Amino acid sequence: MSGLAQPKVDNQHSSLKGSAMKKPDLLDYFTKGLETDRRCFVGAEIETHFVDGASQPITLAASQAIFKRLISQGWSLSKTKGQLIAEITKDGNKLLYELGRQNIELATLPVTHTCAYSPPLRTIQELYRVTRRYGIYPLPQPIIETDEDLLIIPDERDASWLKLDGRESLALLARTASVQFTIEANDPNHAIRLINSLAEFRPHILESNPYPQEELWRKYIATSKAGYRSDRYGVVRPESIEDYVDKLAKHEVVVNGKLVPFEKADQDIDLFLRSVWWNFRLRRYNNRLCIEIRTLARRRDEAVWQNWEMLDSFISSL
Repeated sequence: MSGLAQPKVDNQHSSLKGSAMKKPDLLDYFTKGLETDRRCFVGAEIETHFVDGASQPITLAASQAIFKRLISQGWSLSKTKGQLIAEITKDGNKLLYELGRQNIELATLPVTHTCAYSPPLRTIQELYRVTRRYGIYPLPQPIIETDEDLLIIPDERDASWLKLDGRESLALLARTASVQFTIEANDPNHAIRLINSLAEFRPHILESNPYPQEELWRKYIATSKAGYRSDRYGVVRPESIEDYVDKLAKHEVVVNGKLVPFEKADQDIDLFLRSVWWNFRLRRYNNRLCIEIRTLARRRDEAVWQNWEMLDSFISSL
């Protein structure tokens, strides 16, 4: 859910926050003022559950201790929520919560696709060295099995969803851990071709990395008090960038804990895009049009890079 992938390059493009949502604005967001030189940059979001010596999800106090220790070792505090340390940064990388108090996400600095392995691995290993000091260990699996409420609300997006969904539904997502890659597209037409190609390739992705979160996501959509359309999650196959915008505009916008029809909503475009959970979706980072490849389950560290090599090989062949 949580630059590139979200690696996260802060979006300098106008979000039109405070303006009524209009399809022409959304189309402009995906098409106007883009840089189209081919860089082949990629970023990653890597979520990891952490457990204590009894294999139980760590407490909020424990995850806060991890963040504080990293700050003492050169990381910078970048976001707070009340007294809560919500995000820290170093060398363009970010560590933050992804809904669960035990789920720490690494959002990496975008790098060229041939260098996507070593820098994130060094950061993950730095995180592991700190957690071991507290008798805390990574649990690299896609779902943590517990009936305990693990949910924390570290940012505006999550607070709005909590009000809309109800705690019971949103807490389902606190149990998941995923990996996401974000790649740059050359232009809008290229982006649409990639989305459709990735949709066709998804069965091959799932052969090597099944996605058990699928069940939790669909349960979340079905049980949320919001009343989402069922196609707010899943695979989309747009015919064009205009068709992609049309499909987005069918979905209502989350505004202050309520669903508002697209054309009546005053909303930040980027925040709206984050609330439509398609497996492959478009985002804009600075002046780069990007594709988020979202449905990869978190497993062993080496599996993260094996999945990227598979995806990179497929994308390079197109």
